[in-house]
Amino acid sequence: MQTISINGRFLGQPLTGVQRFALELTRALDRRIGAGTVPESLKAARWRLLAPRDAPKTHEFRHIALERFGPFSGHLWEQTALARRAAGDILVGFGGSGPLLHRRQIVVIHDVTIFRHAEAFSTSYRATHKLLGFGLTRTARVATVSRFSRGELGAVFGVAPETIPVLYNATDHFSGIVPDETVLQRLGLEGAKFFFMLGTLKPNKNVDFAIRAFDALGDTGWKLVIAGALDRSGVFKADTPAIADNLIFTGRLTDPEIVALERRARAFVFPSLYEGFGIPPLEAMTQGCPVLAADIPAVREACGDAALYFDPRDRADLESAMRRIMGADDDAAGLVEKGRANLARFSWNKSAETLLSTLSDMAAPRR
Repeated sequence: MQTISINGRFLGQPLTGVQRFALELTRALDRRIGAGTVPESLKAARWRLLAPRDAPKTHEFRHIALERFGPFSGHLWEQTALARRAAGDILVGFGGSGPLLHRRQIVVIHDVTIFRHAEAFSTSYRATHKLLGFGLTRTARVATVSRFSRGELGAVFGVAPETIPVLYNATDHFSGIVPDETVLQRLGLEGAKFFFMLGTLKPNKNVDFAIRAFDALGDTGWKLVIAGALDRSGVFKADTPAIADNLIFTGRLTDPEIVALERRARAFVFPSLYEGFGIPPLEAMTQGCPVLAADIPAVREACGDAALYFDPRDRADLESAMRRIMGADDDAAGLVEKGRANLARFSWNKSAETLLSTLSDMAAPRR
């Protein structure tokens, strides 16, 4: 019997984009296994989720068995305990890492930000992930999350792009969240007109750029609300903007709080300089929030014609886009309806189907 093991290291990590991808795709696989909608070659397969012993227990997977083991965690666990337990299995890794010597393995590498924006990472992180990237692209099958990233992986690691499956991110999980409206009162936003964005201090996220563009609009009475682990002293690279009172830094928020803000915001701003895909704009679209997005390849691929684009290095271009939103009484550009149509291109079920097709090829008898 063929065994397919999923690298469950993500279960013990904070839930950010990569971990969300891993969790939702595992859920989609579990549903398809239960429904029997898997390739014929995989219908008799045994499925398991292998995780470090200190990963939290979960009972949500009905058809994928959770096994927790090993004295270590992190990369050391992957290269030792996981490598031993998964020997002989087809191994699936969703987070860009895995045992370097495991030959029947598919690993999702989301982007090559460590090469394009090295300043965003520590020296040790860059060294570790460069080693993993070059090693895994030579011993494992590689997948990624966009056609853009497929080209980037080919350019950086010398892998033929046509051999790299694309497993898109999706937003199914976000569209059903019940909003927590109390966040509006807590932040003083009831009845306010505001732009909303999610931010981190990584240089490629370009938060300071967006703040400066908003500042250049003057005191319009509008606010810019920025969610994430930010503080004013960490964001501003030079002097504090003149209209800092109209900037609201919320700190980390729950998904229901983010949903509430996206439903009330006049637009979601996404100023990134580099992304492997760009999931936050799509999440905003699920809530009927118009999107102002950086005109970069991965975001174009994700958002299609459903965003108002700006040059993420030209502050005046973003100012112009913001003024267009401010001057419209409603969704003049039709972005809400375009957003809904755009979302239909992506689903975790479709991505699971693509992955299952690849796994079926890997399970075929070797000649």
